[in-house]
Amino acid sequence: MRKISNRKWISNISKKSMKANRKRNLILIVAISLTAFMMTAVFTIAGSMINGMEKSTMYQVGTDLHAGFKYLTQEQFDKLSQDNKINKLCYNIIVGKSTNEELREDYTEIRYTDEINAKHSFSSPEIGVLPQKENEIATCVNVLDDFGLPHEIGQKIHLKIDNGIDTYEGDFVISGIWKKPAETLTNQIFVSKEFQEKFSPVWKNEADMKNFLNVNSYSGSINPAFNFNNSFNISGKMEDLKTRLDFGKEINDGVNWAYSTSSIDPTSAAIMIFLLFIIMISGYLIISNIFSISVTADIHHYGLLKTIGTTNKQLKKIIIRQAIMISAIAIPIGLVIGYFASMVIIPQIVSNMINIPINIGFNISFFLISGIFSWVTIRISCVRACKIVKKVSPVEAVRYVDYSNSINKKNKKTHKVTPVTMAWQNIGRNKKKTFFVILSMALSVIMLNISISLVASFDEDKYISSFSSSDFTVADASVFNKNSLAADYEGVSQDDIEYCKKLAGIEKIGAIYMSAGLHKVDDTVLNRVKKFYESIKSEINPYEAKELESRIFANQEIYSKVYGLDQMVYENLEMDAGNLDWEKFKSGNYAVVSAPIKGSGDDAALAFYKMGEKISVKMPDGSVKSYEVMGIGNVPYSMGPGYSQIIDVNIMLPSTEYLSYSQSNKAMKLFVNVDDSHINVAEASLIEYSEKTKPLLDFESRNKYKESFNEMKRTFLLIGSAMSLILALIGVLNFINLTYTSINERSGELKTLHAVGMTNKQIKNMLAAEGVMRILFTFVVVLTVGIGLNHSIVNMIAGQMIMFKYQFIIWPVLVAIPLFLLIAYIVPQLCKWQKV
Repeated sequence: MRKISNRKWISNISKKSMKANRKRNLILIVAISLTAFMMTAVFTIAGSMINGMEKSTMYQVGTDLHAGFKYLTQEQFDKLSQDNKINKLCYNIIVGKSTNEELREDYTEIRYTDEINAKHSFSSPEIGVLPQKENEIATCVNVLDDFGLPHEIGQKIHLKIDNGIDTYEGDFVISGIWKKPAETLTNQIFVSKEFQEKFSPVWKNEADMKNFLNVNSYSGSINPAFNFNNSFNISGKMEDLKTRLDFGKEINDGVNWAYSTSSIDPTSAAIMIFLLFIIMISGYLIISNIFSISVTADIHHYGLLKTIGTTNKQLKKIIIRQAIMISAIAIPIGLVIGYFASMVIIPQIVSNMINIPINIGFNISFFLISGIFSWVTIRISCVRACKIVKKVSPVEAVRYVDYSNSINKKNKKTHKVTPVTMAWQNIGRNKKKTFFVILSMALSVIMLNISISLVASFDEDKYISSFSSSDFTVADASVFNKNSLAADYEGVSQDDIEYCKKLAGIEKIGAIYMSAGLHKVDDTVLNRVKKFYESIKSEINPYEAKELESRIFANQEIYSKVYGLDQMVYENLEMDAGNLDWEKFKSGNYAVVSAPIKGSGDDAALAFYKMGEKISVKMPDGSVKSYEVMGIGNVPYSMGPGYSQIIDVNIMLPSTEYLSYSQSNKAMKLFVNVDDSHINVAEASLIEYSEKTKPLLDFESRNKYKESFNEMKRTFLLIGSAMSLILALIGVLNFINLTYTSINERSGELKTLHAVGMTNKQIKNMLAAEGVMRILFTFVVVLTVGIGLNHSIVNMIAGQMIMFKYQFIIWPVLVAIPLFLLIAYIVPQLCKWQKV
């Protein structure tokens, strides 16, 4: 068969068909532009936010490299350096910690670093160079500020350094300075290689390592960092590397969690897939409906083309050609508008709600991905239209109507004919179109309801209580510094407590005192400890396991913390067994004892001491006293010191009893509640007191976490509401398009109805009733399928969050019903049909 080139003919037919359907083209352009807009906005904002969060998190982690190891010997590092699947290998060496009083509140590490590591850890000197001579150092401006020194190289700084075995004190010359990123928690002081080798020589082998670990020091250890070929599934690549190097659990490894693809999180992946699905399905619903309606309206035209020999393949090309021409206009419009919204409008809103800098620049990849996804959505949307044309023969096309006119004669009943009964029959004439319109509108309401239910499920009290148990928490500044190596857990004096008691609007005040040490256990308790140890042994680092075994089995000792509690703190205890009874507790004869936490749901069953047993407590002054266990429980994390050991026991006593055996009367933390009207006044007083009177003292405010919680809620609500609005717009456009096309398609029928006596008002009421019925079916879907989706999706997104408490909110549905009904009534009134 001779092959004939018909590309030009198909192009001409497509162009003429488009010119004959200008209104349809306009609706299609709007629909496709909206789809491209959503794609561009989602990919650009999400991509930029991910980049911003990655950068911010990198500053917190301290490096932009993919992964690394901690505390290696020279032998282990040499082995790592031979691996050919890593690149940009660099390292630093821990030298010691500073004991300068000037750096008490500002955690500072002292290390040696190579140039590559300095560059990738945001610590490369901006002025000067890294130290070359033994007495040179490079540091950040924060350290200079702590010493009250100007930001200049060449000046001297006096440092005190402790490596766990030895100490050094002397003057150093500043050779390099840089400005530390605000998000980076740790200050760095870099010394020269010469000084490092003299004061903290590198661990050559395991014997060197043990010498330092015996005094709980990591000075002399090598900390390498490196990149893999890409950042996809870094955790998996790290496991493979450890296998190749034969590194066991005793080797501390770290994956840079700044990279969003460092590990594959099923929940996050499910959320992203769900969002993409929602956007694509919403775009598909309107674009597919418009193409299908257009093909139905032009079916006689396509039938004539079939009559003169046009094949199904050629008709498919005509439809797709039209889609390409419209997409060539609509997709760029959507991309540009989406980019503009992403560039100008959205960052201004989002930046006020989350502490992440969003710098959106032109990124061709965002445009390509958005364009591809938009075109895929459009191409899929053409399938239905192509199937309609393919199925209809030339003869059928002449008398084709896009609805079923069959009647079940067996069940035929006589009834009064009204606009409402006629409308009921009409909505079933094309069930597919009705289904897609209902689905399109239902999606927008379901999405809005999910967004508001999600936000409503964030429990403010649960969120704030996980960080703060009072309006204000007062402690030494080092206690709030999570990186501090030497926190002062006796930093709140009785003078500080007396000052806080006089704060305006004071309602409740209470302190917690603490002393940490080792607790001697008897044979009965030792057996319980051994049993618990065996259940968790496989999860413990071998070096830690060895240390635990030698201490527990040989010495019959476990770590312990003895707390002294005021009534306010006692009333906040998290009890696993027993009841709170302050009068009984404050007698001084009883103690509350903690159980090890295993997350089994029954921690009390694992307790080393049982209710009613006696426990011998080593008091802060060294004496030993016996108490009866009246409860199993623990101090809330927000009220404690912020750390724990693998196997330990916490013993809680009344503060009067504790202080009678302590040489110090200083508290670890003080908790203050004031009435709501005096929150700001009290906060101002504490700021002034901690800055001027007691500069080593600091405090945290409940308001800080409340603001963080509200910002998070607003962010979720903004994103969800924006998506719901766009989905609602698509749903309404779909509804308007179906109503308008249906009236045009049935113009002959409507003329006949008018001719046999049906008034214009009755016809409009019938059309309005059709719309109202579609809306009612929409809300049937929302209130059945939507409720199930609401529960599943809200739990998927936020179910693991600590402050989550599921709540279904109905008011968005109740508000949407009258709005959609109003649209359903108004649209037919605005549509014109030509009377006979």
